[in-house]
Amino acid sequence: MSSPVDLYPSIAIELLEVERLVALMQREQDILVNRQFDQMNDLLVLKTRAVQQLEMATQCRLQCAQQLNLHTASQLSDYLLGDRKIAPQWQQLQQQAKLAEVLNRSNAQLVQCHEEANRHLLSLLSKEKNQEIAYSANGRLRHQPTLGRPLDRA
Repeated sequence: MSSPVDLYPSIAIELLEVERLVALMQREQDILVNRQFDQMNDLLVLKTRAVQQLEMATQCRLQCAQQLNLHTASQLSDYLLGDRKIAPQWQQLQQQAKLAEVLNRSNAQLVQCHEEANRHLLSLLSKEKNQEIAYSANGRLRHQPTLGRPLDRA
């Protein structure tokens, strides 16, 4: 049977893992804002590991809570908030989890913006590719759409 003492270190470990993930997500946001996409692969490896570590820490906390007959989130929260020793850590864990959620959402929006910008740029480039450049009678450059086939072919 687990004791409250077993629950304390599991929450402390989970808090450290959430803080690690938040730091990586803030770094991810900086990379996205500064368009340093070459750094993204290494960060994604670290972020995947951090999520795995956080999941293990969360499972450990849930197992300790279940052994204390705390089966719902509200039961666990009520229990922890009633304990002066662990309440501050529990509140900080919840705040960091909310911050991670906000960062995840904003990073996803940044990725979406970059994807839309790239699609727009590719669209412009493909339009440019489909135009022929020719000289007009007065010697100026002009763009004319292609006829669909080269003029030198039948």
